[in-house]
Amino acid sequence: MNSTTNQFPIDAVITWVDGTDPSFLKRKSKYADQSNMESINPTRFNEVGELNFVVKSIFKYAPFIRNIVILTDAQTPEIINASKNWSKYYQNKIQLVDHKEVFRDHIDVLPTFNSLSIEAMLYKIKGLSEHFIYFNDDVFLIKPTTIEDWFVDGLPVIRGKWEPLPHRLWYKKIDYWFNPSKLKRFGYKRLQAYAAQLAGYTKRYFRMYHHPRALLKSQFETYFDHQPHLLKKQISYRFRSPEQFNPYGLILHASLLNKQAITSSKLQLSEVTYSLKKNPKRVYRKLVKAAADSTILFLNLQSLDLLEASELHKVINELDVLTQMDLTATPTNV
Repeated sequence: MNSTTNQFPIDAVITWVDGTDPSFLKRKSKYADQSNMESINPTRFNEVGELNFVVKSIFKYAPFIRNIVILTDAQTPEIINASKNWSKYYQNKIQLVDHKEVFRDHIDVLPTFNSLSIEAMLYKIKGLSEHFIYFNDDVFLIKPTTIEDWFVDGLPVIRGKWEPLPHRLWYKKIDYWFNPSKLKRFGYKRLQAYAAQLAGYTKRYFRMYHHPRALLKSQFETYFDHQPHLLKKQISYRFRSPEQFNPYGLILHASLLNKQAITSSKLQLSEVTYSLKKNPKRVYRKLVKAAADSTILFLNLQSLDLLEASELHKVINELDVLTQMDLTATPTNV
């Protein structure tokens, strides 16, 4: 049974940062010498207004969402001011939460500039629903979704595919010759493989891609509250470290072991990663192609700040069309 009517409360959480904010840059520069160039690369923090489209895409394509929590560090995104012109229905759905709230028991690790640390603390958001969906600020919905696209019988749906663990987890296993402290890259695949190993997998892992994550707050509580030392170490790094794991990857792999999650091979994802080595026109082309494909629900557009102005304008216009809706009116079905 497909449904857009809440069977249980579901919140959305978006982590966001404005990497060009002078105050943020000042805080970041104070600690930047603790890390390497990849983890402090400006493109990890810069934004071009993507958050506006993430929020609007949730309103449009996941109307069952109760609240949208924007988690940030002493910053106020433009959409908060823009929402003053919306109907109270949509205004009241947005909540701005500061890092100091979720790190309230670990203030000593702030400020943090590390998504791997922040993601481990999502479950500490006050009032967060048991069922929630985690969005990076460069991941968008582009088609209508139902509750069953995220949760089946209350359990999170995980999209991806099973793959063998790397033959040698050389980037993490201390019994190999490689010194992990010298690792300079923090690939998504590596982080997931290590998370699966921590959860107890020895031969394979479920490789997930860049799309929104259906999660249960209690699964975080069960794991981290019983291993506070693991959580404390994870959040102690202000910038990404090879000693860290993918937090939701760990939780979801642990949930799979306990049969508390459901896997799906239907990726329903189009991921576009832009770099200066690639043809920038492919970003817009793949965006248009994904919008026309009825099977694709999610879109990930990384590093849009690197696009030339003309190409960025085309991408922004297309996202505007995809998420266009009247936020000044209250929906008739509420």
